[in-house]
Amino acid sequence: MTDPIAIPPAAPIPSNIRAVLTEPFAFWARPHLIEPTGLRAPGALRHWALLTVLQVAVLLCVVVPIMLAWKSAFDLAAPNAFDGMGPLALWGGAVLLGPVLEELFFRAWLAGRRRALWAMAATIAGLALFVALGRGNALAGGGILLATVVVAAGGWFWLRRRVDRPGWFVRAFAWLFYANALVFAAMHLANYPKITLLALPMVLPQLWTGLMLGFIRLRIGLIPAIMTHIVSNAVTLGIALTWG
Repeated sequence: MTDPIAIPPAAPIPSNIRAVLTEPFAFWARPHLIEPTGLRAPGALRHWALLTVLQVAVLLCVVVPIMLAWKSAFDLAAPNAFDGMGPLALWGGAVLLGPVLEELFFRAWLAGRRRALWAMAATIAGLALFVALGRGNALAGGGILLATVVVAAGGWFWLRRRVDRPGWFVRAFAWLFYANALVFAAMHLANYPKITLLALPMVLPQLWTGLMLGFIRLRIGLIPAIMTHIVSNAVTLGIALTWG
């Protein structure tokens, strides 16, 4: 039994700014699957813009200062993920390519559509096989990557008309939502030269960002989440390059 569950239509977009800005916090108190409105819905572009302003404002005015205070208090090293990269590589990688790839991997499947869940499962399985068998062997590695693309794309095409969500996904959604944000943040610990318990608060910006992007993906859609990620990274990188 697949126990399929249909998700009700998207809720109306709030009409006032206060309702828009408090909506994510109400959602985080009780995460649940919602049908994205898409950017073409009336008021959706304004909705996205306000949520993006909230993301960047809280990130820069609250979360990053807390992270920097922690870094200073314990004399922790700065991230070294982009050491030696020129401005063009920084902007292309951190502002354009990074957000697109991260949103596809972390948020594309978060709405629970069967085609996206299949593609995500195939991708994870393919990456695991590549790490286990494909590294250092061009033929095996290429075969695994090609098979992963074929299996992911084939399943996506086969399931493209299914709009219901698996029952297990709906029931576990709150856990999956928070796990997604935590894993997204923890992944960025690799930006630091040494991973310790003291380094955990250094990824608070990524945790906040993961929570916001998860909400935007579910409330409006994947493309708006990518757009917010790009804007957030662009503003942060611009400030870092300008003022250090």
